[in-house]
Amino acid sequence: MKKVLVVTLSLLLLSTALWAAPRGPQERRRELEMLRMWKLTEELDLSEEEAAKVFPLLRRYSCKRQQLQRQRWRLLQELRGLLDEEAPPERLKEKMEQIEAKTRELEELRWKEWQELKKTLSTEKQARYLLFHERFARDLWKILRRGPKGAKGGP
Repeated sequence: MKKVLVVTLSLLLLSTALWAAPRGPQERRRELEMLRMWKLTEELDLSEEEAAKVFPLLRRYSCKRQQLQRQRWRLLQELRGLLDEEAPPERLKEKMEQIEAKTRELEELRWKEWQELKKTLSTEKQARYLLFHERFARDLWKILRRGPKGAKGGP
């Protein structure tokens, strides 16, 4: 219960900090990544040796994942443009196939990341990682959708 309270308070403070001052997306992404690493270290009770192996691995995959996500986003924007201009079905299908291929690349990257993590973490820490990852993503979405208390607009 104490950990849940600490995580909730941390995320609440983060949400206020995220919206308090104007910052670019790169700064926000860096701050979120730092929070994620901090909470991951705490949740998994990583030793210095484990952290020295896990963090570079996660950073490397995070960079690759961001690149693929940006490429996929561009393809989705292009698809939207094709629909707006009422492009023929063949062009739509071609763009959708490109999006599907990019989605498969992302899934393969996530699988490779997981396989490498399994080599580094004990079985118990692997289980904790899976649960942490889901909870962190869910809590973060809640905060980003809601924004800080009293904020107008928000994403």
